[in-house]
Amino acid sequence: MSIFAFYPAASHLRRTDGIGFIMAEGADEAAARAAAQQLVGGQSIDGFAAVQVGAGIDAVAVQGLPVGARNRDTWPKVTRGGGFLGAAA
Repeated sequence: MSIFAFYPAASHLRRTDGIGFIMAEGADEAAARAAAQQLVGGQSIDGFAAVQVGAGIDAVAVQGLPVGARNRDTWPKVTRGGGFLGAAA
């Protein structure tokens, strides 16, 4: 399994809900992208760039708090708007 980070590579690819960085695990990029899409729901992330996360990757910071799935305990669950991400799992 590999971990990938996804982000809009150009301003016109940004989501209207403000989600601009998603990290997910999968057997390959396509599987990780599908898991990321399931988490956030809504607008497609097909146009998002993908970066494989591993040893030697450059450090990165994301403005705002992370938000995870409502039925998981790794990350905060509530969005800035007081709701939950699109997926229940």
